[in-house]
Amino acid sequence: MNPVVEVGLPVLDEEIIDTLAEECEQEVTRFILDEIPAKSIETLLITCTLEFDKELHLTIEIDVDQKYETGQDLDVITTRASEHVSEWLEKRLREMQ
Repeated sequence: MNPVVEVGLPVLDEEIIDTLAEECEQEVTRFILDEIPAKSIETLLITCTLEFDKELHLTIEIDVDQKYETGQDLDVITTRASEHVSEWLEKRLREMQ
């Protein structure tokens, strides 16, 4: 579970939220491909969902499978990817203010 971070939010309309979700997915993909050899990946599905009511909620779903063992713990990598993208989103929102 990602920690709750209080950040003063910029004005966010549906288009901006959709764009941020797409950028979030790209950032997670980059992070994972920096950690795992691309040729070893059989499946890589990433979904980032941003929902805004009074707060902005980020949900990250990562499904990664490898064709062969590389000695890396996928659970650790996906957890780190989730933490990374949460920090990335916080920084991105601060830049938008």
